[in-house]
Amino acid sequence: MPWPSIDVPLLRLIPWGSLRVRLTLLNSAAVLLAMLVLLFTVRVGVREALFRETAETLLGEVREVAMSVEEFHPKPDDIVASRDLLVAELRRKAESHRDRSWFLQLIDGSETVWASPNCPEAILHLPVDESVKETVRRLAKHRWARRLIDTREGEKLAVRIGMADSVIEQDVDAMTWFLLPIGIGFTLLTPLAGYWLALRVTQPIAGILKTAGRLKPTKLGDRLPTRGTKDELDQLSITINRLLDQVARHVEQQQQFVADAAHELRGPLAAMQNALEVATAKDRSLDSYQGTLEETLGETRHLTKLANDLLLLAEVGNSLGSVFDHVCDLEQVVRQTAAMFGGTAEERSIAMTIQSNGRAIVRGDERQLRQVISNLVDNALRFTPEGGRIDLAVAASQSKTEAVVTVTDNGRGVDEEHLERVFDRFFQAEAARDRGGIKRGGGLGLSICRSIVERHGGRIGLASPGVGRGVTVTVVIPLRPARRQSA
Repeated sequence: MPWPSIDVPLLRLIPWGSLRVRLTLLNSAAVLLAMLVLLFTVRVGVREALFRETAETLLGEVREVAMSVEEFHPKPDDIVASRDLLVAELRRKAESHRDRSWFLQLIDGSETVWASPNCPEAILHLPVDESVKETVRRLAKHRWARRLIDTREGEKLAVRIGMADSVIEQDVDAMTWFLLPIGIGFTLLTPLAGYWLALRVTQPIAGILKTAGRLKPTKLGDRLPTRGTKDELDQLSITINRLLDQVARHVEQQQQFVADAAHELRGPLAAMQNALEVATAKDRSLDSYQGTLEETLGETRHLTKLANDLLLLAEVGNSLGSVFDHVCDLEQVVRQTAAMFGGTAEERSIAMTIQSNGRAIVRGDERQLRQVISNLVDNALRFTPEGGRIDLAVAASQSKTEAVVTVTDNGRGVDEEHLERVFDRFFQAEAARDRGGIKRGGGLGLSICRSIVERHGGRIGLASPGVGRGVTVTVVIPLRPARRQSA
């Protein structure tokens, strides 16, 4: 049989799934549970403390009665009078503690000399253990203290003084009823205080959600406010703002990339369209058609290279942070790349040298690293005049943790104001655009190099003393960690 559902309209208005309500419920549950544990602990602790104090009080009263016995038995011929005085003293003590329901009993051997009317039957007929002089015990929900007394007349007297546990329980119950309104007050105030605290805590989160809801790919200027408290929520806002800055830069770079790619593609396409329109406008000679086709073929090759570079750049960008399982020798890659461009360098009378201090083993993609060296050597050849010089060097860093490859030429160089932008996509300085017949590039070579090097955990830099004084490009890639020798 299913449980009957309870439908309260007011409860439907509470957003149970919100973080604010859940924090309020958790805070209230935690405080109320702690309060219940505290109240229970206080009750138990006070109860035990009262029972211990009662036992010590009873034992003290028994000792005081023992002193009275010794006082009222001074002479053997006054035994009856002394015992009457002792009973009167016990009766007075019982009367003075009537509000605590004390009971007293005077025992001579195995006979009860006198007992207060409220003395429990179970204790009244309880034999005396003469092996223990004084003791404190509990029997039949009563606590009592007993002490043996040796009088001057040689009598064996015993005195019991006790009280019911119910008296202590009444005190504990009175304290509980006193604390109960305080607990009820906490019960009522805890959810309100919890909701107020949850409201204060979640207010920055509400601001984060509001700002995040306004964000659009075309408008990434909004940032989350920070309160200067340096707490976790402030750190969250700072982290999200940093992420938004990175996203904004990425979107701007992508927009700029698309615009630059369209610009680079528009030039060759416009040239091809213009050439074809001129060729088809009227009949021309075979040589004219041949020239148009050659010009169109050159632009097509440029477009093909540009498309391949864009694909390679996208492939490298999507694989950033990859972990490489293969290793390659940078010194061998440099030598093979130099040999591949050896014919072009010889044709233009450009001297190409290689310096190496040994193998440089790194973890990485050999094909991509070869692409880096090829781009750098190709750039050096295109911007170095005939009869110039290109120097390649491979060495390990002083710390023996990195491989350093340098490509140096004595070509046109780069102006200082352009050094920070040479690795940007499609960037070409004006001096580089005026190549004097050298085949043009797409402006993506150095950008591809930087992406590949960063993918391998390295860095790349370019230095130039100035226009006309050559360029030095430095590539640094971490060496493969040396394997430990087995014992």
